[in-house]
Amino acid sequence: MDSQTLVYQRVIDEALRLLYTHHYRLLSRLLPRALEQLNLSEEALMADLRESPLGQVLQRLAAVAQGKLVEQRERILENIELVLQLLFWAPGAEDYSVPRSFWESDLGRLLSQAKFRAYEPSELVSIGKAAQDLGVTRPTIYRWMDERKLEYVRDEHSGRTFIIRRDVEHLRQQLQESA
Repeated sequence: MDSQTLVYQRVIDEALRLLYTHHYRLLSRLLPRALEQLNLSEEALMADLRESPLGQVLQRLAAVAQGKLVEQRERILENIELVLQLLFWAPGAEDYSVPRSFWESDLGRLLSQAKFRAYEPSELVSIGKAAQDLGVTRPTIYRWMDERKLEYVRDEHSGRTFIIRRDVEHLRQQLQESA
């Protein structure tokens, strides 16, 4: 494995372990007898987690992020959404939000790079251009990003964040209609 693959494997293992620990705690309160089947060594547990459906999703997203795998945009975005929901959607909540700081974590950067690769450069606009096109300030763009009114991607190699052009056009049309 190359160094980037090893880094992504560590990130995936940490995410799987975090989610497993959280769900183990929930399961221990909901159905304690089910835990009897989960007494595995650390190595066996990690092997099972890597082979799990979520483990496979994370492996595919890492391969997309590295440019080693090309998948349909819809599948990439659905898989990213799945991971985000598992991490941030609390039981009983009507929705979830992803803290902006998450995107600075190793897992956030992995997901972000996979998402970036799902789009063609012509489908993206800079934050400044989006603000200009919508007639608002950059802080407004950031607020709309946080509120998920504007979908965005970050290129981890350049460090730049881009807004999806169709979202800018759609929001501009909504703003014009409401004016």
